[in-house]
Amino acid sequence: MNTPQTHRGSAGLLAKLMETVRPEFRAEMFCPPRDSPVFFPGECRIVSCPTTLTMGSLKLCRTHHHRWVAAGRPADLDSWAADEDARLRRRQQVAACLVSGCNRARAAHGLCHRHASRWTHAGRPPLEDWVGRTLYHPPRRPWAAERNCEFPGCPRWTDSTDAPLCHTHHTRWRKHGRPDLTSWYDDLAHRGDPKIRLSQLDPALRLEFQFGLQHRLDEGLRFTPARDVRRAVTWACEAPVTSLLDWDETSWRDHVAPLRADGRRHGYNVVAFRFIADTRFALEHLLIADDPWADQYPREIWDLRHFALAEGEMRYLRFGGIAQPWLRELAKRWCRWRISMNISVNTVAQNLRSLTHLSRHLPPNADPGDLTRARIETWIAALAVDYPDVFTRRAAVNSLGRFLADARAHDWQPGLPRDAVVYNDAPPPPPAKPRWISEHLMRQMENPASLALIATDDLRLMVPLLISCGLRMKDARRLRFDCVTHDDTGAPYLTWVNHKIHGRIAFFPISQALADEIAAQQKRVQARFPAGSHFLFPGWVANLNGSKAVSDSWCREQMETWLERIRLIDEHGRPARVTFHQFRHTLGTRLINANVPQHIVQQLLDHMSPQMTAIYARLHQKTLREHWEKSLKVNAEGEPVALPVDHPLADATWMRLSLVRAKVSLPNGYCGAPIQTDCEYANPCLDCRFFITTGDFLDQHRRQRDETRKLIGDAEKAGLSRIVEKNTRTLGKLDTIIDALEQAGPQQIVAGGKVTDLDATG
Repeated sequence: MNTPQTHRGSAGLLAKLMETVRPEFRAEMFCPPRDSPVFFPGECRIVSCPTTLTMGSLKLCRTHHHRWVAAGRPADLDSWAADEDARLRRRQQVAACLVSGCNRARAAHGLCHRHASRWTHAGRPPLEDWVGRTLYHPPRRPWAAERNCEFPGCPRWTDSTDAPLCHTHHTRWRKHGRPDLTSWYDDLAHRGDPKIRLSQLDPALRLEFQFGLQHRLDEGLRFTPARDVRRAVTWACEAPVTSLLDWDETSWRDHVAPLRADGRRHGYNVVAFRFIADTRFALEHLLIADDPWADQYPREIWDLRHFALAEGEMRYLRFGGIAQPWLRELAKRWCRWRISMNISVNTVAQNLRSLTHLSRHLPPNADPGDLTRARIETWIAALAVDYPDVFTRRAAVNSLGRFLADARAHDWQPGLPRDAVVYNDAPPPPPAKPRWISEHLMRQMENPASLALIATDDLRLMVPLLISCGLRMKDARRLRFDCVTHDDTGAPYLTWVNHKIHGRIAFFPISQALADEIAAQQKRVQARFPAGSHFLFPGWVANLNGSKAVSDSWCREQMETWLERIRLIDEHGRPARVTFHQFRHTLGTRLINANVPQHIVQQLLDHMSPQMTAIYARLHQKTLREHWEKSLKVNAEGEPVALPVDHPLADATWMRLSLVRAKVSLPNGYCGAPIQTDCEYANPCLDCRFFITTGDFLDQHRRQRDETRKLIGDAEKAGLSRIVEKNTRTLGKLDTIIDALEQAGPQQIVAGGKVTDLDATG
């Protein structure tokens, strides 16, 4: 059996609770407000049913859900609900006296109180005959005149003098202790509402539960059924504690679900236990809210929720694995400093794991002076054995290097040796490979019939969004609700936050069709959260107020389900799997292969450096190279040649050709100058001795000549002699080139204005 532990600050906790818990939560009976989705899930779809607890999407209370199941689960739920409502209304209706004309409630034998007394005085003859010959006579005394019962919805007459109620409701009122009628009516109207009785708890423990209920309501994230809170109250009453903080979370779990002999726990109410655990955390945070670091820093386990830093599964930083006290203290100081510098907690946790591994490599009693360069080298060697993955080792080595550099820069540990340094010791990473998705797979996924098989509206929009815009998944999940903006022409852009680069705002042009799909998603989110949501894709679990984005695990599960449904297969007929991030690589590859300049691709994808975008550019060169290798090459003698793919000069030849064409491609010909040669002519190449053209560009030259003649005529009319002079020279050059091209044969070119055989230019 667990034994209570004395928790710190019990007196201070009581004072803070007295200041924090609001009056509406101080009652021994907590009645959740009907407008709160945290405790009030909605009303039963049977209109006349006073019970508010519902069963999922059916919107039935527990009683009527059982009746629906017993009826064979009829598919026409609305018709069944209407019949059930009519049955319940008949049952709830107070029956009238059998005597014709009497509207008083029945008391006994189908008669009201007065007619039952008369029937008894008559000797109790056969009831049916007596009722048939008995006529109703209104009372002669004014105080006994007929009045309607004031109970809401009751059509009967009153039958008493001390309360305006019929006989049936008067009896119920007396059994409830003759309360104030107005309050009694209200209590009966909400008799099906969830209620939580706290009177059996000790005063201090009761106040903690009241605080927990208030915290749940204010947080507004999780639906909390009253029956589960009542279960938590029972557990607390059975435990030998005076405060929820007397036991840690593990001790409470052992209390509510003891371990079996096989090491597993008995089934228990997870929601009730979660309420106790969350209330414990809220109480701890209330105690240390003024200075969380003062409480957490000395501990061997930091709870990141106290700093609002928990990310997904990353909730704790654990320092207990570092055996050396000085190294543990230094690691704490370093982690606190990095957190204060807005370094991701996932990165800080990875840094801490590296230091923990280093601690295991050092002797338990090692001091700072033992962390020498020689010791660091043996640790790096041990890393190669413990972590074969290159990226894991790189992260560990770089973490230690950053740790030592920061410790030395801030003079945190003067006892560190001077040679405690990490140089370029991290193993080089393997060459970056673009992880694009083949077009064979993309055609399957982009097929409208395949997209229609996505089970949820969120993912049905998210997949085309990732394909079109190439967002990282963590950025797509956290798209803001109003993520579409327009420029001065009305063109839509996706506004997104690059969380990898400290929340930088970025933009991506999108189609109007995609903007319309986003608008439809916004309407769905508004219908789900009338008060509004921060995100375009709000979470589906513990997110009643729409303040959380959809989780990464939910998206991955939906993606896996969809891929199985469309039976995605590769070129060899084998089942294929893709990741969300591959859509980003695919978009970059498509843009580069569509001849979008690399710097534009870098801006669209919001890469930090050109080197990141260069991965896709290298793929583009490879794609074009494949076409080049298949094309015909001709040597200086006009003979076809093709360099083997593995020829030493193949890459160099391709690079030279790429550089030349990228540097000097012209609208009406090509430049034959060496790559290192600077153009010394201001005129667009017509005066250049390296200018080469062929009959393929004859139409462009003629068009330019016509435009030049018109320009000369306009300049002469305006008196612009300088323009006339320059363009007259250009016109002469064009006439010479055109005349030469008209005389040139199919195997001749014009170089420097003269016709030259093709072989002569080899």
